[in-house]
Amino acid sequence: MTANDTSTIETTEAVNPDEELRQGLFAARAARIVELQAEIASRQEEVDELKARILDSHPVGTYQAGNLKVQVKPGARRINAGTFEKAYPATKYPGAYQLRPRPLSQLEKLLSADAVADYAMSGKPTVVVS
Repeated sequence: MTANDTSTIETTEAVNPDEELRQGLFAARAARIVELQAEIASRQEEVDELKARILDSHPVGTYQAGNLKVQVKPGARRINAGTFEKAYPATKYPGAYQLRPRPLSQLEKLLSADAVADYAMSGKPTVVVS
């Protein structure tokens, strides 16, 4: 082995620990995300159970619970589109309907991705660990 070979090996060994450390941190972060997601899911189940018990025991209204205020609200009201459209067709009742663009994926198929590119918006990037 020459002096050149020795320095190459030392340089390679010096770089590898950093990469191993980065990969280890990356794996640890991903594992922590999965752990926290499981904890969140567990806690959400408990929250949902507690809310269900409150809904079973209290009608719509506002209640004092120590220093907390608990509101039991009625469910959101919305139209049943299928039955409404049968009873009030758009051809006879155009004022009862509104026009809005189709989803982006459908517009790209219909018009082309380039045609709608100037009108498309992107949300915040996300991380998914599975």
